[in-house]
Amino acid sequence: MAWKDRLAGIVILIFSGVTIYLAFKLPMGKAGKPGPGIFPLLLSVVIGFLALFLFLRTLQSKGEFGVEEIPTNKRGLVYLLGDLFLYAFLLRPIGFLISTWIFLILLNPIIKKKWIAVVLGSLFISAIFFFSFNYLLKVELPMGILAR
Repeated sequence: MAWKDRLAGIVILIFSGVTIYLAFKLPMGKAGKPGPGIFPLLLSVVIGFLALFLFLRTLQSKGEFGVEEIPTNKRGLVYLLGDLFLYAFLLRPIGFLISTWIFLILLNPIIKKKWIAVVLGSLFISAIFFFSFNYLLKVELPMGILAR
């Protein structure tokens, strides 16, 4: 399994490099008004770092399967789909920030981490995404009950 992750890391890293190159051919815009090239560039850089992390992690891994894997089963898949449906249902009424936080907390039975880490991590991730999109990128996300 580690060699598949290693190969995937290399392929995704190459893809990321190509998309970074192509993104630089698009206008970047200015600080207050980003152009069409800024989002593909940022996304490609993030994907490139994640691919590099995957590749480096497979080099450090020990054991038959390389990295820690989340077991897949039908029950977990049904639970995940139910969680996604609930997220989509709650997004407009209660807003992005709260519904994303709930969605990430409800993933704990699948990822099986300590509850305090999940609750605080979910709050941190939700807040970072909310403020990044709402205030940095100027993309309005549903406010829900926070708008009242």
